[in-house]
Amino acid sequence: MITSDKHASLDCFECVALHISPDLGERIMLSGDRTLLDEVFPETNQALMDARSGMAWNQHDARHVIRFPLNGYCKLNSVQAITRLLNAGFRVAASNGGGVEGQQFSEYLFIRKAIPG
Repeated sequence: MITSDKHASLDCFECVALHISPDLGERIMLSGDRTLLDEVFPETNQALMDARSGMAWNQHDARHVIRFPLNGYCKLNSVQAITRLLNAGFRVAASNGGGVEGQQFSEYLFIRKAIPG
């Protein structure tokens, strides 16, 4: 007989995806809820609030950002970005990487339990 914890089904998580590619130095892109990214990376606040529809990271919906070019707006490297997410209570839930010479990439999915309220 399989039993389930009814509290486990009530857990909600906040997610941030981090994409890192070494081309042209290092390219770091973030995807996630705007308020989360603003919380963890406050120096990007102005760029994230930019509602211009021509920006690629703004085209899907008003609450989420897709592939925001983090190091195009602040001087953080990949280790600093990962450290910020870990210090904000996130943990690595999944990772992936691949590519060929000159086109490698790494992707990480960071999650944390959402605080009800």
